[in-house]
Amino acid sequence: MTINNKCGFPVAGSLKVAGSNVNVAQFRLAPGEKIRLLKGFGKIKTVMHMTPDVRDMDKLEISKTEIDNPDSYIELKQGKKGIRVKIY
Repeated sequence: MTINNKCGFPVAGSLKVAGSNVNVAQFRLAPGEKIRLLKGFGKIKTVMHMTPDVRDMDKLEISKTEIDNPDSYIELKQGKKGIRVKIY
């Protein structure tokens, strides 16, 4: 899974196995940073929780997205109400 932060602010988040509370990865991405996670994992369904890492209280909204394929390419983009997620 590759996560690319195209927001103008840092994004912090975590990946959990869907249907459980097992945390498999945590990340913090600066603007423009890209990270590769879950190499070698089987086909597990994960849930990604993320939040803007900023002090502006209007942008502090936790986003949640389910990901079916650990080989996905994910773009995080800045939206009017926090983070927009695009999965390829």
